[in-house]
This record gives sequence, C-alpha cells and structure tokens, in this order.
Amino acid sequence: MKRPTAINNIKRDVSRLIVPYEAEKCLVNLAGNYDYLELPYYISQDFENGGQRIHPTCEEALDAYVTPLFLEKAKLSGLPVSTYYITNNYFEPPVVIDSVNPFMIRSRVVLKPGREQSVAQSLTRNYKYSICCQEIPEGARVRYFRAVMGWCNIPRYKAFALEIWRVFKMPLARVRIIEKSDGTIFYSDLSQLPFEKLNKKEISYLRDLLKWEE
Repeated sequence: MKRPTAINNIKRDVSRLIVPYEAEKCLVNLAGNYDYLELPYYISQDFENGGQRIHPTCEEALDAYVTPLFLEKAKLSGLPVSTYYITNNYFEPPVVIDSVNPFMIRSRVVLKPGREQSVAQSLTRNYKYSICCQEIPEGARVRYFRAVMGWCNIPRYKAFALEIWRVFKMPLARVRIIEKSDGTIFYSDLSQLPFEKLNKKEISYLRDLLKWEE
C-alpha cells in the first residue's frame, strides 16, 4: 500500500513544476531532468497526449540529450558546432567524447594522444556501442554554463542561452560549449539541470518571467 502512495507523491512533486508561460501560450516543465524513462519525461508525455502544448516535448528531450542529434539539430538551425564524427574505435585527440549508448551516459575530454585505445574501449563497452567525437580547435577550452528559460546569469553567455531556448525549447539545461581563445563558441552538448539545483538568482528569474510562485 505504501508504494502507490509514494509514487503519487512523486507525481505531485513533479506536477507542481508544470507552469504556464503566457508569453508563448504554452506550459513549461521545470523538472530539469527530462531523460527517457524518468518521470518528468512521462509527465510531459501526458500533457502532450492530452492535447496541451508543453516544452520540452518528448521529441525535444531526445533531440537535446542524444549528443549527435543535438549537434545535427544545432547545425541545421544555424548554430555553430565543431567538426564531429561517430566511431566505435578510432579517434584522434584533442576531442571531447560522448557515449552513444542507451544504458550509459558518459563523456571524456581527451587532449593528448596515448590512451586512445583504453578510452575507446571503456566508452564503447568493448567496441559494442558508438561514441561521438567533437574536435577541439587548438587553444580552445571546454566550458559550461546554465540556461534557464533562455537566460544565463553570466552576461557573456546570455545570447547563447537564448538560442538554446529558441532551438531546443529546454527550460533548464547545463550547456557545454567549446570556446576558442578569440571568444568563438561552438555548441557542444546539453545535460540535466534539476530544478532543485537552481540558485536564488535563477529562481527569482523564473518567478519574474513566469509570474509564478513555487
């Protein structure tokens, strides 16, 4: 008897994060973790099936969290991405690598040669699954910022956070970029930014934008 009660409590906790966004006449799911098989994914699915407009949709979540799909969607939308390729064995540093494996989400930054075989073997599960490799230009660095409904509290990344919302419709996301020494930025990956990890400034921004009190 306790288990259904616990599940219902979790559903209520997630549902309280479904908030109207009047500016775009839609609902937004502020859970921040939209992985396939996670409850927030299915909460969005329930609203979709009910004919209500919500972001992210299940399709948007998959496009954002599967790195090759993210990169292709970004490129087709005119966002800059570094050269990338799919392999299950050979790669050439410097690269940032993401597993393409439904049972394992892992990434590695490999800057120097010497461990290609061991890294490839680990991330591909003995060459069974593919990996996505993004080239890191000379002098560039891998960096991260947080996007909250198209906004970032780091001024130089605000415009890039807005593009994440425009193209991917992900309300909350941790954004990985490859940044060259001249300031050029390549979009690299999106990952989870759970609501409970937001800071006071980010919560305040959401309340002002959505006219919402948690």
